[in-house]
Amino acid sequence: MIDNLLELVKYHDGQIASRSLTKKLGMNNPITLYAMPAGESISNESSKLCKLIQVLEGSLQVEIAGEKHILNHQGLISIAANQVHNLYALKDTKLLQIEAE
Repeated sequence: MIDNLLELVKYHDGQIASRSLTKKLGMNNPITLYAMPAGESISNESSKLCKLIQVLEGSLQVEIAGEKHILNHQGLISIAANQVHNLYALKDTKLLQIEAE
């Protein structure tokens, strides 16, 4: 059990912080918590698994196949397996990423 996701990862100037929750939750698929300071990004990537991303605080731009989506507090988006995408923090942003088949 996790009481407060926001307390598990902290912001660091000029870098993205992450914490895996997979083992803590006893899961097999990757579950990762991120803290992205404003202006930080994760460049184009893809995964063999589907991704579900939920913004816990802040504002995040998610670009999928050239289409930009803005997610704010509690926003949720899914990304298909093998789909190229990137992330950009418009504000200090904490997000939860769950990967599944």
